[in-house]
Amino acid sequence: MSLLSVIFIALGLSADCFAVSIGIACTHASIKSRVIWRVAGTFGLFQAGMVVIGFFAGLSVIDIISAFDHWIAFGLLLFIGVRMIYEALQGEDDQELVKLDLTRGLGLLGVAVATSIDALAVGLAFAVEETNIGLAALLIGLVSLTVSFLGFKLGNRISFMASRWVGVAGGLVLVFIGLKILAEHTLGWDILL
Repeated sequence: MSLLSVIFIALGLSADCFAVSIGIACTHASIKSRVIWRVAGTFGLFQAGMVVIGFFAGLSVIDIISAFDHWIAFGLLLFIGVRMIYEALQGEDDQELVKLDLTRGLGLLGVAVATSIDALAVGLAFAVEETNIGLAALLIGLVSLTVSFLGFKLGNRISFMASRWVGVAGGLVLVFIGLKILAEHTLGWDILL
């Protein structure tokens, strides 16, 4: 597979990271640089790691996982998104709006797995195409990190909106990404985002 193809794949895989990063940034009044780097780095690491896992898993394991990987991603994103919406609508002031912290712990782990699960299938494709997995994983990780970082910067710029509605919007973005993954895998739709 060509280097240009790998770069385009990396950009495609990082789209979900970008959207989630915007949502996280919008729901935090002020977010420190180290937190941005931690989340962006986690997204990059998970994207690269899932590609490597997919590459080495082989056809038999991917056949089993591909039967339900979209349901895992959908379930994680739906749960996190609905919880964000619920908490945003329940909050009385800005400090109480973000109870589910997607910048650390299980919240971060959940969105990192959910946004990178498609990379398993990409890893399989790389194995079939005999792609240099080291270079591909490095590029995918760096692109995802960079795109996530840019998502945070954009999210910080638009976070002047009412926090409650930004929390709802962030939750809706996660639910939409989950629905997109589900539609692509179950209905065969190719939805650009």
